[in-house]
Amino acid sequence: MDKNIVYTTPSQQLELLKKKNLIINDEISALNKIERYGFYNIINSYKEPYTETKNGKRIYKTGITFEQIFSLFTLDHNLRNSIMAAMLDLEEHLRAVTADVIAESFGIDNNEYLKWNHYRDRKVTRDRFSLKGILSTLQQNVYSDKDPIKYYREKYGIVPPWILFKGTYFSTLINYIRLFKNKEKSVLISKLYGISQEKVTSDIKQLFSDSLFIFLDYRNTAAHGGRIYNFVSKHSKSISFVPEFLNLSDTMFHLKTSYGLSQLLILMDVFAYQQPGNIIKDSLQTEINRHVKLYSDDISYIESAINISIKMTNCVWITKNSKKFHTIPTCSGIINPQLMEIERLKANGYIPCKRCGRQFWT
Repeated sequence: MDKNIVYTTPSQQLELLKKKNLIINDEISALNKIERYGFYNIINSYKEPYTETKNGKRIYKTGITFEQIFSLFTLDHNLRNSIMAAMLDLEEHLRAVTADVIAESFGIDNNEYLKWNHYRDRKVTRDRFSLKGILSTLQQNVYSDKDPIKYYREKYGIVPPWILFKGTYFSTLINYIRLFKNKEKSVLISKLYGISQEKVTSDIKQLFSDSLFIFLDYRNTAAHGGRIYNFVSKHSKSISFVPEFLNLSDTMFHLKTSYGLSQLLILMDVFAYQQPGNIIKDSLQTEINRHVKLYSDDISYIESAINISIKMTNCVWITKNSKKFHTIPTCSGIINPQLMEIERLKANGYIPCKRCGRQFWT
């Protein structure tokens, strides 16, 4: 063990932070947060934009508070949860569509649709992701002792693809798709992107494949508690601009200069199924609004980190079933509130809530 690494209690950790110029407005609250989430997870992971070097020592910039760092931690924590939820949703959708394509081409008997000749081997760095490795993994999954795979195998003597894929890791599924021949890959992309098979070019196939590996990177990072707001996938540089998608997504043009979260959202935006991307967008908007309202000096840093411009506007909350707007998103138990800029209220016929919007009544 490194002799310079020693155990310190949460109270001692707070004292060390104060010696480094960090302001702690509520020490009891800060102590509780460190005990709940861990000093490393809050401070070491999110202190970077708030520190500077003076006289050879790393200290916190003047005016920086523990609460500000914890707010950035909270932004990332909630964003990570939304990305995990989005990826699970996308993963379920991908399994269903992939199973449909395979069943249509090769039937529902695993002894048939897992035959070697239905796929094309690719050069890989790991044997387990080769055609032999992937088909071997899927064959092993056929004999899983977990339901519903076990149930279908014992009752019907086969395991249909939509059942087999439920017990397959996302990484295995993505590498399995990578081994598809042109026909099946074109059909799959056509269904997922909502375009005709004739429009599925080699560039679109490459973009699709690279996108899946970026999604996998984000899923794994989120699943293991990694920092997500400024995460950049190792596959990011493989992404190329595809002009054919300009008619499908207004954001596709920005793919040329995108990275990190902005790139992820653009790649998800071209899918016909929009829910996963919307989950992330909603969380990102909510968390950025919350954080920058408290710490507006962070706007430039966050814009650079997520590669998305932040426009500060005055907004209120509305719902689909009412023409009242609210200044509090939980007012009167409203469900699924959405933000709207104040400047747009009058043109859309909204009136203020009498409970939380009194300042708008004149």
